Amino acid sequence: MPAVFSPGEAETRPLDPDAIVYTTAQKVADLLGVGPGEAVLMAASAEANAVFVTGSDYRDHGFSVDDTILIYSDADPMGLERVITAITTSASGVKLAFSSAINPGLYETTDNGYVQNQASFTNGKLRGMKKSVVETRIKEVQDRIDNYTHNAWRPYLAAAEYINFDTYKPYRRRYYTDYVGTTPLLFRNVQQILRIELWQGDDYRELCGAEARLEILDYDGMAGGAIALCPGGGGFAKLAVGTGSQQWEANFNNIVSAQNLADLVNKEDRTGRGAVSFTAATIASGNASPGGTTYTQPGASGNVNINVNNEFLASANSDYGNGKLKISSMQQGKGGENATIASSDPAKVSISQTNSIEASGTLNLTAGDGNYTFTFTDSSSFADFGLIMIPNESGTTRAIVGYKENSGTVLSQGYLIHGTLPSHGTSPTITQHRLQLDLQGGSASGDQARLRDWWLDHEMGIFYFNNSYPFFEWNAVKATYIYGERYLEKAIEEAATKMVAADLLMSDDRSVLIPEGSQNVDLGSKIQLYRKEAMEILSRYKEVVVFS
Repeated sequence: MPAVFSPGEAETRPLDPDAIVYTTAQKVADLLGVGPGEAVLMAASAEANAVFVTGSDYRDHGFSVDDTILIYSDADPMGLERVITAITTSASGVKLAFSSAINPGLYETTDNGYVQNQASFTNGKLRGMKKSVVETRIKEVQDRIDNYTHNAWRPYLAAAEYINFDTYKPYRRRYYTDYVGTTPLLFRNVQQILRIELWQGDDYRELCGAEARLEILDYDGMAGGAIALCPGGGGFAKLAVGTGSQQWEANFNNIVSAQNLADLVNKEDRTGRGAVSFTAATIASGNASPGGTTYTQPGASGNVNINVNNEFLASANSDYGNGKLKISSMQQGKGGENATIASSDPAKVSISQTNSIEASGTLNLTAGDGNYTFTFTDSSSFADFGLIMIPNESGTTRAIVGYKENSGTVLSQGYLIHGTLPSHGTSPTITQHRLQLDLQGGSASGDQARLRDWWLDHEMGIFYFNNSYPFFEWNAVKATYIYGERYLEKAIEEAATKMVAADLLMSDDRSVLIPEGSQNVDLGSKIQLYRKEAMEILSRYKEVVVFS
């Protein structure tokens, strides 16, 4: 049995398997009646944006970033709450920082200043149920609920779903329809389509996610090389060859190397790949995750960092061929055509099925990294924000440069991403690969719309094809999409909370959670009641597929 597999397409799984969605550790604690831990004396007088605790109290009580703490003293007995934003070591003890300022004069050691963690479950060293254990139980329960109901209340990735194309008289529309055929998906509640691939007899035609095809031609020659990606804004990502968790290994053969690159793009947990971030800083030194301005988008709990696996999806060694990859943008439709990709050596890793642009441009490197400029007669075909490849003095290798502005004749604010630039003032032929759709009539026409190429019933999960459709063959449509309910119903939250609570009461620490003699219902009965109530709720949400 192989130790590491090369599965090709990704499996159907939660988009973020580690996300806590259906309930929280605190909601479980509230159901069980578990209160917060004891307050501890401050190790030093408070500052405007921080309080201090001893190292012993920090370890015992498990203060963490995002925890809510209650700060009070004899001068302010009612106190106030703040959310921890950072934890550092200082000469005064462990510093718990927060963003909203307080009046430090009210919380001094002479006034008996106290700090109390409001979280019932923490990762402290004191005896009791740890927060990490509770959150592990929550992840297990989330999977159990999804498997039981055949639905999800969190984003799920359905990858490489092969389905048949149903038509209404070949290539003709019937009365009461404005489409030539339909394709039902396995799951409904579709949030976003990532890929629609139509089999054309010898290859797939992509209608949804802008794509690029890569082929590993010489894995051994890629030592010290890299692939770079840009989503169309927000920075650049360098996928360097190496052995680190944020790199991909080019070894053994072209097939294995292709899978390693795909695993890095997808942040594949089974191979221990880490997230590669987008940055506007120079990354030519080989650091796969440097400092600099990070690309963020609004999330449920504030802005979140966006990494390569959030913007791109890769498949390797599937039905595109061995040693070949398909990398597609997760920006739907033509939004993905702003994304760019670059290879440090096209003779070793080739790029195809893109909108390839070549033009001779003059280099100006005098202003330094971050301010390189490239002047053309007309640069309007280049992306507004993206990657370019520039030949240097060493054979087939290319310098990869990211730029942040396109004036129509000048690409400016250029950063060296990888390699070595040629001499200042030279006019090399510069290449850009923009990801591309394969719409009817080319990228300039066709689109997702009721009267264009295709449209989708999101609730039912059904494609409707108009001007573009696959061959009349079995499994002619290959779809990749994200599905799941966008609103977490309170009933699902209640079911998840009770299932986790029942699991915790079964553990060895139940006596700590609920001391003997404090309950009116014995523990065994509580466990049965929680599970019974949870299953009664979930039975109303169970979905079945009926074939007629």
